[in-house]
Amino acid sequence: MRRTLLFGLLAEPPPNVIADHDSPAPVYEQVHVPHAFGGTMSRASRPGHPGPTAVIVIAPDERTAEIAIEGRRQVVSGQAPKDTRRAALDVATGHAARIGGPVLIDARDANGYWRLVATPDGVVRAADPPPPGPAPNTTPPVPEKAGGGRKRVFVIVGAVVLALALIGGVGAVVLRFLPDSTTTASEAGEDEPTSDGPILDHPAPPGYATTVEITEELAPDTLPGVSGDGENLVYIDPAERLNLLNADGSREWSVNLPFEAAEVLGSPRFVEYDGAPHVAIETAGALWFWPATGGNAGNIELREAASAQYAGSGVLVRGDDSAYVPIDGELEEIDTPGGSGAMLAEDGRALAGVLRGPWHWVAPDEDPRKVEPEEPEGAGDLDSIMTFIRGYAIVLWEMEEGDDLLLAFHDNTDGSVLGTAEVDPDDLEDVRHRTGPLGAELAAYGPVLFEPGSGETTVLPGFEPEIAIGERIFGELDGTRVAVDASGETVEVPEDAEMPRGLLGDRAVVVREDHLYAIPPE
Repeated sequence: MRRTLLFGLLAEPPPNVIADHDSPAPVYEQVHVPHAFGGTMSRASRPGHPGPTAVIVIAPDERTAEIAIEGRRQVVSGQAPKDTRRAALDVATGHAARIGGPVLIDARDANGYWRLVATPDGVVRAADPPPPGPAPNTTPPVPEKAGGGRKRVFVIVGAVVLALALIGGVGAVVLRFLPDSTTTASEAGEDEPTSDGPILDHPAPPGYATTVEITEELAPDTLPGVSGDGENLVYIDPAERLNLLNADGSREWSVNLPFEAAEVLGSPRFVEYDGAPHVAIETAGALWFWPATGGNAGNIELREAASAQYAGSGVLVRGDDSAYVPIDGELEEIDTPGGSGAMLAEDGRALAGVLRGPWHWVAPDEDPRKVEPEEPEGAGDLDSIMTFIRGYAIVLWEMEEGDDLLLAFHDNTDGSVLGTAEVDPDDLEDVRHRTGPLGAELAAYGPVLFEPGSGETTVLPGFEPEIAIGERIFGELDGTRVAVDASGETVEVPEDAEMPRGLLGDRAVVVREDHLYAIPPE
């Protein structure tokens, strides 16, 4: 967690946009070219382009797959069958990107084989329909676990986009999805039942099922970002492409990173930049911005001593004794009033605060706008300003009577009181000037839970909040991981469960072993 100069710890186009790899660095353009299957494909992915062939075989347990391309073999694995298939196709699309041309995919099983095409853009589509009958015996050996077992090889049937399959020997062509598809067999013209989707191999957090509705493989040691409104998710895949999904799990766009995934600091974030939502990624030397609707990436150079903070809807950059906000491709310095420090950024301006007293909104080349906090009912003197987060100022007031204190949630734009809670000073001893999790339905500062809609508060002594997910806040209480609702009722988080990282629609997003999973509510 980063430190401020003042208070200490501080505190989201058309579908399937495709990257144009002919664009010169540092501009990364995207193009939209419709194809016959209802999505988009790049100009490089049209039929008839020759290229090497990748042979993919899925192991009997569907946990591993072997891929052979131009004499090189590779084994990939996945926690679920869909993960294995995705990993195998990622190898093919990664090879296509490296050679700058399409790669034919020969995906086989004991009863036949499917021919697909992977393009440099990461798109996989159907190639010419395969001939009926058993696959040729040029299939590479099937990888299997120690102990052997009966070999039944499963064919890869999709990844990200639809693939065509020839089934049944009568020539009926149907659309196939990955195993968790919601398309039914009857919709595809067949009577076969479809899969209900994979299941988590570990417990789900309280309130959510173990059924996986969306899953994606992540680049090693990276994390996804989820928009605060739950409408979008962004992640970096093993091919080092930045992908944006909508609330339904559909891919809106995917582009090559202009740097290695290992250079990313933290996770991608959804921010406001130049008046529009963007995806921001920080590296040691630059801040990168991609329009959330798709488009060219831009970057702003960061000095060695600079660091970015995301307590507001925008990005605040701090360096040495100065603070900056990104505007139109440049860092504009913020001139804060004497004795105050910049705390967060929104809409090309910064909020500058002091420990006791009013705060100011400051924009480049504009006079500061002072905000006085409204005195809550039953309050005496202002004790201290605890912290600022997106939309809120958390202020501690003395009580007119007694030794307790009054913690107030103020609107940080006009200072009005939104909610208050009477607290024992000892309950805030370990909290002080940290930020707290903020959600649309529930927020928290230390042991104080706050409902933005009603203004109601609940105090749960000893609670250490971590993240707000829907109607719950996840954190720790007396050393035990718990989920807490607005009333303060707690539910213990199973020992091996992952904490959610956000909501995509109504699905909780969890991450485990370089895979993300979106799971529905119970």
